[in-house]
Amino acid sequence: MDKELNNILEVKNLSVGFKIEDNFYFAINNINLSFEKGKIHAIAGESGCGKSVFINSILKLLPKNSEIKSGEILFNNEDLLKLSEKEYSKIRGKKISLIPQDPFMSLNPLYTIENQLFEIIDKKEKDKYSIAFKALEEVKIKNIDSVLKSYPHELSGGMKQRVIIAMSLIAQAEVILADEPTTALDVSVSNSILNLLVELKNKGKTIILITHDLSIVANYCDSATIMYLGDVVENNSAKNLFKNPKHPYTKALLGALPTKRGKKLENIKGKISPINELISGCKFHPRCNCAFEKCKTEKPTLKQNKTSNVACFLCD
Repeated sequence: MDKELNNILEVKNLSVGFKIEDNFYFAINNINLSFEKGKIHAIAGESGCGKSVFINSILKLLPKNSEIKSGEILFNNEDLLKLSEKEYSKIRGKKISLIPQDPFMSLNPLYTIENQLFEIIDKKEKDKYSIAFKALEEVKIKNIDSVLKSYPHELSGGMKQRVIIAMSLIAQAEVILADEPTTALDVSVSNSILNLLVELKNKGKTIILITHDLSIVANYCDSATIMYLGDVVENNSAKNLFKNPKHPYTKALLGALPTKRGKKLENIKGKISPINELISGCKFHPRCNCAFEKCKTEKPTLKQNKTSNVACFLCD
């Protein structure tokens, strides 16, 4: 099958920024990404690289001082940015859903889990209980009757994340945006949530997973995008990303991963720049060990390599 025909979501030339006092600063710049149906695609990078801004742009859940300057977001070949807010509300949370970092922020503390699941189910459905029960069963929740009668504060972080995922199942979401969904969870619970996402992928769901942990990319994802200061610097399959990384930033992130006992971890020199600091040329050049004069004055564009897309003069 032609990959283009199998892309459920495509983002073209998307640029988003924020007005701070009297100035406007871009948080993501001219992003072009495609997401294949039934795959887990990771978007990785340090905090401040624009990962969360990107997925919040897809849902149009940006703060008031933000603005989408240009671009298209095509969901099943329909440009979401051309929809009215009323039309968008039929897609947000239904066709495209979000698993947030902190599930407690997405659950109403005043209502039971049962109330909140019933709210998503079509009003015409007579047996809402069975639908809610089945959804919780699918996300491997035990003692379902007890959970349905519980309030969010009575559940653990892992249980709340499972409830959020169950909501996506009830809404029959085709795309699930997971914004570092395991950040606040311990290792065993994190693994169970990630395994659950793999199960959803195997059922045809498309998962876009935001993470700063490349070990998650290695173990759970099909493909990956590496972002740095609002730019895509590398697109690759998860396998090739580890086998043959191309961009110096990707290599630096992988060098900081603990792999073999006794191997010294590498540090990425410096720190990520704030949004209001303008950097000429390649944005990574102040921290890059491979930078040369051209990197300081010219910005590399994302180009097709044999196995990946890379924005680096070293790969030209």
